[in-house]
Amino acid sequence: MRFALMLLLALAATILLTLMPNVADQMIRIQAFGWVFEAHQGAFIVALLVLLAVFWLVRALISALVAGPGQVWQGLRAGSRRRREAHLREGLAAWLDLRDDHGAKAMRKASGVIPDWALGMLRILAIPAKDQELPGQHADPLHVALAARIATDPGTSSRPDPARRKAHLEAWLSVHPGAPLALQRLADLAEEEGDWTTAGRMLEEQWKRGHRAGSGIKLRLARAYVAQAAQDPAQEMHHLRKALRLAPDDAEVVAAMGHAMLRAGNLTAVQKLWLQHVESHGDMGIARELLSLYREDAMKQYRRMEGKDAAGMNATYQWLRAQLAQAANLPGLARDHLQALLDLHPGPMAWQAMGDWHAAQGDWQQATRCYQQALDSGAKPD
Repeated sequence: MRFALMLLLALAATILLTLMPNVADQMIRIQAFGWVFEAHQGAFIVALLVLLAVFWLVRALISALVAGPGQVWQGLRAGSRRRREAHLREGLAAWLDLRDDHGAKAMRKASGVIPDWALGMLRILAIPAKDQELPGQHADPLHVALAARIATDPGTSSRPDPARRKAHLEAWLSVHPGAPLALQRLADLAEEEGDWTTAGRMLEEQWKRGHRAGSGIKLRLARAYVAQAAQDPAQEMHHLRKALRLAPDDAEVVAAMGHAMLRAGNLTAVQKLWLQHVESHGDMGIARELLSLYREDAMKQYRRMEGKDAAGMNATYQWLRAQLAQAANLPGLARDHLQALLDLHPGPMAWQAMGDWHAAQGDWQQATRCYQQALDSGAKPD
């Protein structure tokens, strides 16, 4: 760098003196300690640059003689190679763990170098997933991560058994703690084995680290809590409350919480929870569950819904009101509600409900026509 700068200065001085010959021919006079030095400015500047170049060359030669010619060359190469190897390791680690830009930036800085440990990775890449060996105690961390990634790849046709995949993933996390892809696959494996405690722990770790989209991981974690509640009756309500906080709009979570409340004898809370869900989300599964609870006191529950405007109700809520009217032995009102449902939401659910009403009245011809309309509009046979 210094030599290049000196060459640029010499070139600039030469151009300047060539463009201004009068300046170059002017005399410069230096007087000190009784000595007087006179010279042309151009010649003085050129001599000074030559003197600096000779000084740099002598210094470089002395350094080379002291270090030896081989050492000088190795020193120049070693620093660059070490830097490129470091970038390559960094890029491969990011690619294996699916971090940040998957190592693209670091890989670009590592061009032109393939160290021995990278050749080992290339050998691992050639081994099928089912034949990947568990790493030794002193194996290279990159080799451990790569072997685990290949062995646990969900897209491969033949994978090792779950116990071996779990060992690979634990080894991966031991060398790369918190690796997002390792946590994800360990959670997948735990779900596959029905180990919902481990699945929940892995999903919690991913959520806290922000490794997955928030809404997707929250729903999956909530359902893991539901599964934990089924496996651990003593802590059932604790797990279900956590699930409901994470996914208050999910029908599976809401249904599980309702059934737990029923087992605890809290009927009023269940009815409130499920009715709110039907009003907000129109889930037919929850509506059928709620109808089974309301049948014992159908008239009272119907009176609470009777005066509501159909235009402000979703289709499932209107269906529930019509079914309650039918259960309360109010067939005329049930028919009116079903007709309003057909007018506002003409679909399979409305036609099937109207068919059920006609069947209850013994009008099988009209019931058949309604069921055919339901099938024509896309309903599955029920």
